[in-house]
Amino acid sequence: MKKLKNLLGYIIATIYFIFPMCLVLLMLILMPLFFITDVSTVRSSGFAGQNTAGLFIGMCGLFTGVSLLIPPLRKMYRVLPWLYSFVKIFYVNLIILGIGLIILNFGYQTQNNTRHTVFFILMILQVVICRLAMCIYFKIKPAKIINER
Repeated sequence: MKKLKNLLGYIIATIYFIFPMCLVLLMLILMPLFFITDVSTVRSSGFAGQNTAGLFIGMCGLFTGVSLLIPPLRKMYRVLPWLYSFVKIFYVNLIILGIGLIILNFGYQTQNNTRHTVFFILMILQVVICRLAMCIYFKIKPAKIINER
């Protein structure tokens, strides 16, 4: 019975990894490219764009949280030990870039070139400072392999 339960857990974890987690991983990898294109679009048009960062953060957080909360789904982190560190670091990066995009869009809500420049510089500073803080944090507390309970 235990072997069947264990096999069923691996099958569920595999299905969960193939469908929602592969999309989450793809989104986490492509988000820096989306960030660059969003920033260039806002800068070239002079108008604030859509804030889709909250949607991406929520969706990635939901699927990652479910995969960490349910014990059979945690098996994917044991089979692929690099996955936990990857998701953790790239999710923090997603939050940093999302906040940077929100700052830039806030600066472009009115037509004022000085305000546009100030908020562009603020966005760059926020991304650089938060990335440095993330590097320091992960140097002090490395993202380790997840442990089973």
